[in-house]
Amino acid sequence: MSKIRFEWSIESQQIDRSDGKDPSLKKRRRNILRFLILIVLLLAAIGLGAIAVRQRLIDVQNHYAQLLQDIVKAEVAALRIGDLDAWLNFQSAGSEEWRSSQTALFREYEELKSAEAIELTGSIVAVKIDDTRARVLVQENINGTPYVRLWFYRRDQLGWRHIAPDVAFWGEERQYTGAGVRVNYRAVDETFAQQLIEVVTGWRTRSCNLMNCGALPILQVDIVPNAPDAAAWIDESTLHLRLRSPYVDLARADLPFDGAYRLQVSKLLADRLVMDMSGFRAIYPHDAFFLQESALNWLSEWLVGVVADASLMHSLAQNYGEQAVAELLSVLKPTDDMSILQEALPVAIETAGLDWRDFIAWRLNTEAELIRARAENEWLRLYDTSDENVRLAAYQRFNDNVPPRAQRVIDQAIWTTNEDIIQLRATAEYESGSATAVEIVLFNLVNQVWKRAS
Repeated sequence: MSKIRFEWSIESQQIDRSDGKDPSLKKRRRNILRFLILIVLLLAAIGLGAIAVRQRLIDVQNHYAQLLQDIVKAEVAALRIGDLDAWLNFQSAGSEEWRSSQTALFREYEELKSAEAIELTGSIVAVKIDDTRARVLVQENINGTPYVRLWFYRRDQLGWRHIAPDVAFWGEERQYTGAGVRVNYRAVDETFAQQLIEVVTGWRTRSCNLMNCGALPILQVDIVPNAPDAAAWIDESTLHLRLRSPYVDLARADLPFDGAYRLQVSKLLADRLVMDMSGFRAIYPHDAFFLQESALNWLSEWLVGVVADASLMHSLAQNYGEQAVAELLSVLKPTDDMSILQEALPVAIETAGLDWRDFIAWRLNTEAELIRARAENEWLRLYDTSDENVRLAAYQRFNDNVPPRAQRVIDQAIWTTNEDIIQLRATAEYESGSATAVEIVLFNLVNQVWKRAS
């Protein structure tokens, strides 16, 4: 079989490759494409311009932020070296009252420095800038504890100037609602509010478990920078409380809701709970007045976790449980004497191992006040007048009418005398001129009530 080879010969000729479409349509398509490309380029130019403007704004903001930080550090440096003129040069010149207050603050810093009690670190904890106004949290260490001050600034053609606290620039309003607690606050107080919420929610639970609160309203707390008092009721009946922001003055950097603040708030809450349980205010100078106040203070300190020294209520709770304090309040009447304590005790008063020191000190100070007021009947009830010598000595004291002097009891001892009288020997001390004087005072237990016997 022979091999066959095929060859194609292509003549030099034009091959018509036309797609058969209208040339004008192709032209319109090209024009549309060019237009779209132009739009894309224009948008890209606008985008790049916006990015450039935004970057410029960021650069300007960073510039002003850096100037602000430089001013803060310069202020701290002026405080550190004790240059009052330099310090005042950074303050707003618009108010003489503000400059006077800043001069007074400078003097406070000088005293702290003299006592070597302060470290002016110049550390900036937080900065917030809103156009021409700013606020800065500046840290300083006092006796080794970190604190912060909130400084406010206004920018003008001369730069940043330190101004009085700007209440309107305390940040946006916020609210927390939880188990029995609602807190209204603003952005500056975020850390303070969160600590408050955690602590107060626990207080409410613990105190109600102890005191049987019943249908207690929601505790509403408003944290504001311009409150006249650090802590006060707006409406005690509805548990509406107002607190002043700690950043108005000086706040703990790590614990703005610190121990002192907690005691103030817990005292208000404890007072409300005790009044709910008692239903009355005890009448002075009856022992019930002391017992109610003592229970209130104990509840406040118990919530905070403070152990009071020389506290009758603390020893009652420690020896017989916290419920003993609640039981006492549940039976207390406005004019009761101390014998009502027996209602909360499983043993006799004299063997209960109670710490009577603050009660005896209250009795001694109350006696002095009653003598001063010439309230003879109320005063005489404090004595065991079965002994004529005691009665005569008491009236001599009443007639002498010595000005009251604050006394505190530093020691106590209880025993039974040869006459089978249960007696308490108290060691009291008081200021006498530039010295401290000590006095021994005896009390007899008469019908479960301590009566003065010396």
